[in-house]
Amino acid sequence: MPAAGAPSLYVFIDESGNFDFSPRGTRYFVMSAFITETPLECARELAQLTYEFLARGLTSQVPFHASENSNGTRHRVVASLCPASHNCFTQTVVVDKRQLGIQFRNPESLYANMGLALSLRLVSFGVHKKKKLVLLFDATLTARQRRAFFKLVKPALNRHARHFTIAFRAVSHDVNGQRADIYAWATFRLFEHGDATWFHLLPGAHTVSRLELK
Repeated sequence: MPAAGAPSLYVFIDESGNFDFSPRGTRYFVMSAFITETPLECARELAQLTYEFLARGLTSQVPFHASENSNGTRHRVVASLCPASHNCFTQTVVVDKRQLGIQFRNPESLYANMGLALSLRLVSFGVHKKKKLVLLFDATLTARQRRAFFKLVKPALNRHARHFTIAFRAVSHDVNGQRADIYAWATFRLFEHGDATWFHLLPGAHTVSRLELK
């Protein structure tokens, strides 16, 4: 176990799309991970923006949630994200729900397998740098979904990761989680609606990959 105060790699994870697997549901489901070794530094400008909005009485716009915010708020949020020169980055995985194998067509399995795929993509960063991997997922999962998640993800990470911890934390409680939200939402807009407007405005290093679950 790393010594107290040892550096960690923090990963804030949020998703976009829904768990409706009928023709009425979204076609795509997106999961984004915002990764940083300096979460306080990365949070500074969005935290300042939050307090500005509260002082101006714009309480309906905070905490920041891209799908519910106005375009003006989204532009302010994007302008408060770290530039490409900073040491943080984002990784996103996308699945086409119409191409899912039958065993993945339920919320528990889809979320757990996407979380696993994304986590394994990040393990090498923590292992290479000998840093603990701190995975912070959105807290909106049901108890059943969390059990399925832990059952799949923990054994796999134990086989690959040197040190890690997993926690569920509401995105509304942390502006770094809200950063993951806007990356997930902008990527979802790109795939679901063919709208690349917000995706191309996002700063920093951002890798997107398609995930096939057959």
